[in-house]
Amino acid sequence: MGHQKKIRLTLLALALSTACFAQELVTVKGIVVDSAKLKPIAYVNVFVKKLNRGTTTDTKGNFTISARPSDTIRFSFVGYKTLELPARDWEPSVIMMAEEVTILKTLTVHGEAIGSRYDGLFDEQNRKLEQSRKSLPFYYAKDKKERIMVARAKNESIRVKHYVDLLVKDDKIKNELMKKHGLTETQYYDLLAKFNQRNYAVMYYLTDIELLTLLYRFYDANADQ
Repeated sequence: MGHQKKIRLTLLALALSTACFAQELVTVKGIVVDSAKLKPIAYVNVFVKKLNRGTTTDTKGNFTISARPSDTIRFSFVGYKTLELPARDWEPSVIMMAEEVTILKTLTVHGEAIGSRYDGLFDEQNRKLEQSRKSLPFYYAKDKKERIMVARAKNESIRVKHYVDLLVKDDKIKNELMKKHGLTETQYYDLLAKFNQRNYAVMYYLTDIELLTLLYRFYDANADQ
């Protein structure tokens, strides 16, 4: 009788453990883009380390996967630096992956520098941003580091959201500029990478109209060079 009681208790403990495990799972989703071109990256490997579970992004860079709050999500793709983020308090995010090696061609802009009217306007915001990206002290507890990393990821996602919504998720602007200047998709994204490099300090702070004006002026000045 005692042996049967132990078996029942063991089965009950296993059932409760399984139920708790299932309840802890949360949905982790977002869009993965190139940090320079902000172009969606298809077929990025998205892996939950402890659960040994993975998926890949679709052709628009979107992904969805289940994980526990304590898990770490690993993003990897050939030619890009592997990125790891905690699943704790996850919200739909823009995940920016940086290339392992980035070689940009020399860019010459004739006449007035594109975007010069905004130069220096957001120096204070960018100074605070750089401060927030500094490495965390080694003596911080793991939970504290994870909370800071989550907050950083959320802030970065919010900062670039209007840019991504305007120029990444919707192909209308891309198709219009490609048609206007007779560009291939590769040429379009090469120019977009140069635009991002030139205007990185200001472009995330502009309104949609200001950003589009800046973008169109840049393509008009550089697409035929």
